[in-house]
Amino acid sequence: MRLALILGGLMGVGVMSAYAAPDVELKTVDKACWAEIYEDTDFDVNDPHVKIQGPTQIATLKDYSGRNWNNEIESIVVGPNAHIKVYSDKDFKGTELELTPNKRANDLSKLNMSDEIESLKVTCGG
Repeated sequence: MRLALILGGLMGVGVMSAYAAPDVELKTVDKACWAEIYEDTDFDVNDPHVKIQGPTQIATLKDYSGRNWNNEIESIVVGPNAHIKVYSDKDFKGTELELTPNKRANDLSKLNMSDEIESLKVTCGG
């Protein structure tokens, strides 16, 4: 009887493990794939800024990270394994600007995109 209870318990654990395993999604995070956006020029850390982990697509920056970033970005730092495409309109439309790995754009007005960005894509790798 005791052996039957032990075997039954082990089978139950095996069934639960098999059941729970599909619910667990392993996601590898590329710590070098990110972009940091700043509200002010020259990467002013005293003003609002946020790091965006890639890969990601943000169709509207209106309520991103608890703040309205639409038309508020003036400088961007791109991580060593990231590419970022920014767009002047939501849903990845309008004027597009691509920044490559390790790019530090301290004043987006020089690229005609200061306070013009409403959506973006961060991709990782090559």
